Amino acid sequence: MYGFFYRIQRFMAGRNGVDKLNRFLFVFYIVLSVFSIFIHSLVFYLIQLSFAGLIVFRTLSKNIYRRSKENLLYIKCETAVKNFFIRNKNRIRDRKTHSYIKCKHCKAKLRVKRNKGKHTVRCPKCRQEFSVTIR
Repeated sequence: MYGFFYRIQRFMAGRNGVDKLNRFLFVFYIVLSVFSIFIHSLVFYLIQLSFAGLIVFRTLSKNIYRRSKENLLYIKCETAVKNFFIRNKNRIRDRKTHSYIKCKHCKAKLRVKRNKGKHTVRCPKCRQEFSVTIR
């Protein structure tokens, strides 16, 4: 049994292998497989087959530079989506105690305590001061 795993290891040397994008594509392939139980269509089957081919192609590819660029682009998009939901969750959680405003100079989002009245706020990003009225 040891010889089999050694041969697999030698075969995969210099190849891309499994990364985050491949894991996402595999989960998407599983979801498509579940939907294919209910939807019997040639087009749907071809889409599912193309995803399986893409997963195998990316795993066995020797062009590691290009596959890592694709993976980094996916991680960047995944992080942006994740941060969007985290920001909105925090905004909903803090809606009674804090207000969210935009800096007038650099457009950064700032969280300030919800104290009614006019206040002077300093942006931590651009260090500019501006006044804000909180209702």
